[in-house]
Amino acid sequence: MIAMVIVILGIAGVIYTTATSGIAALANRQADDTTRAMAQVKEALIGWSAARTPVAGALNRRPGDLPCPDNDNTGTDSGSCVAGALGRVPWKSLGIPEPKDSTGETLWYAIAGPFRNYGMSTAPITSDTQGNLTVYLDSSSATMTSQAIAVIFAPGAALGTQDRSTNVAACTTTGTSIARNLCAANYLESTAGGNNAQTGGPFIQAQKSGSFNDRVLAITDTDLMPVVEQRVAREMIALLNQYRAATATSLLYPGGVYPWADLSDGNSNAVALLGAYNHNRFPCGTASPTAWGAVPTGGTIATPALPNWLKDDSTAGDFKCSTVTGWNRVVYYAVSRTILELTGITCTNCSAALLSITNTGSFSGTVCSTAASPVCSTSVVAAGTANLVLITPGGYTGSPARNWPSASFTAITGYFEDGENSDNDDDNYTVPTATLYNRDRIFIVR
Repeated sequence: MIAMVIVILGIAGVIYTTATSGIAALANRQADDTTRAMAQVKEALIGWSAARTPVAGALNRRPGDLPCPDNDNTGTDSGSCVAGALGRVPWKSLGIPEPKDSTGETLWYAIAGPFRNYGMSTAPITSDTQGNLTVYLDSSSATMTSQAIAVIFAPGAALGTQDRSTNVAACTTTGTSIARNLCAANYLESTAGGNNAQTGGPFIQAQKSGSFNDRVLAITDTDLMPVVEQRVAREMIALLNQYRAATATSLLYPGGVYPWADLSDGNSNAVALLGAYNHNRFPCGTASPTAWGAVPTGGTIATPALPNWLKDDSTAGDFKCSTVTGWNRVVYYAVSRTILELTGITCTNCSAALLSITNTGSFSGTVCSTAASPVCSTSVVAAGTANLVLITPGGYTGSPARNWPSASFTAITGYFEDGENSDNDDDNYTVPTATLYNRDRIFIVR
């Protein structure tokens, strides 16, 4: 009898262990499914944002825009939304399969006000633009981030009184009566000072319980901006190469030239035969020696026109590349003296004929060709010379404070980690030594 009891207990133990392992494995698979869906949405949002391009009828599209949430369960963005708006992920707009969590529910999404499409938020989106959505971790006493640009939610199964039917009823999220399956409060919960069903938050990632089962993923500008910056830098290089090709059609500029740099007001600060500058900021206002979108004197091909998101459109009262908010305020621009008007003989701040690139270790940068549609590759950069350099700073976290003095060539602080790049006093540059994802990046044309 004792032996039989022992055998029965052993069999029961094996069955219990097997069942427990199976339940744990199922839970892990479900968690992995949700994690993958959330990661796919994050990747899609970043890719969609970085690829934003002006088109006829939508000339104000700009890199960095994010789509409004889907508020009618059609899979497409609503086209207009308030800051902090909540809705389902607009998966059709993003061009991805419908993203669902392990319970079969479509993922939800909130957007920070500064990253809404132009028309809802007209301030430029650049490396200095920060998200402003707060996400708590377990309670309001611990903040995961206060700078989220978007928040993705996996709602899980319905809890408590949540009703996901099509019946119309009052919705605490919107303050109106709508179909219950369009109301965030029937999918997302609140706990410990955070409310995932509230427009603008603060949102919260907390432990699963009988009254809370949301999963949350925050996207910050340090996730988004490195990708957007690469798109911006490559487009700047394409525009500059097109400028050089256009000026090459004039006998005045053999081989073509790049525009003079901007010192302080958005324009190429160049006065013929008196002085001009080869490094500081990209000229997004009036370029010199030939304006953007104009045929050089004696030339046959016009220089390219700048897209709205890059140019100084002072008549519209926005974009303002000449103030502290435009892309030319955060991307460093330097040109070799030999590729400037009159081979740079009027250059005021040139220190050498060519730009010099050093690489103190096996650090990577992006090298582009001189073609109008440049071929760019990112790899370990060989030291040597260059004709054109752009440096992007990475997304801004608020620390250290960023400062780029106007009308001077003193050190640029808070933007570039490497002293050789931030000193702004000569034509020597280094491949950034930082290895963090959100770091400075150098773009070179040789």
